[in-house]
Amino acid sequence: MMAEPPLPAILEHARPRAPVDLMNWPWFSLAKTPRAAPIRYQGRRHSVLVAPAPGATAIATIWDADILFWATAQLIQAQDEKLRAAPTLIAPLRRILRFVRRETGRSQYVRLAAALNRLATTEITTTVGAADGLLARFHWVEAWRATPAGIVITVPDWLVASIVQRRVLAIELRYFALTGGIERWLWLLARKHAQQISTGWWISLDQLRDRSGSAARHSDFVAALRRLSQSGRLLAYRIEPVRHRGEEGLRFSRSPIAIHSAALVPGDKPGFDPQLRERICE
Repeated sequence: MMAEPPLPAILEHARPRAPVDLMNWPWFSLAKTPRAAPIRYQGRRHSVLVAPAPGATAIATIWDADILFWATAQLIQAQDEKLRAAPTLIAPLRRILRFVRRETGRSQYVRLAAALNRLATTEITTTVGAADGLLARFHWVEAWRATPAGIVITVPDWLVASIVQRRVLAIELRYFALTGGIERWLWLLARKHAQQISTGWWISLDQLRDRSGSAARHSDFVAALRRLSQSGRLLAYRIEPVRHRGEEGLRFSRSPIAIHSAALVPGDKPGFDPQLRERICE
């Protein structure tokens, strides 16, 4: 049987979206310097192991994840337009770069190729998104190659399953302009948990450290969080340092104007919180 051709990922109306599970767990390096050390997370229900493949020198970064957000947006739009949602996509390099709000000079093409290599050589082993008691194993990009027609990218079935199930949320275009790794990760976490909670969502600094997978020293990580909280805002979210039951933490809340103007995707319901004061859970 001949393989199906890749999906032309050039759908103009695709809006940036991220799979919910990519916003809730420590999948990526938050550092701009190469990280070879694995990320290990063990919670009450779920585990995550992110490691470089044999011979690889670094795991994928949170900036590399922009490519996955592009693929998610294209596949969701394909579903909306009743097109075939295939795990293999093809698009000119410049379209991918423009989608994630990057320049299209030669240096950016080189960086994109390096990002694809890191995504392809990062091995994931996790219970997230897997059947009870089982492990899912995959790479963020299962294969990629350059062709005269564009870059051909195959994303894992794990990611496609989230898209088919519409387990995605819209993300702001301004997200791509965030320059800090912790800053980007914190915004995604806030988008996942604080969007529909009118009273705000609280999490301790220790929980944030565990959830981030950051390789920074605990004191440096906490200092970075405090600096972000001093700014008072993270795009459309307010950040407040608070203490709860003796623990230092942060409260995230969405401004009323932002709540009414935020773009919603299927599954988002304004004013409705299905878990009532949602907190970090597994």
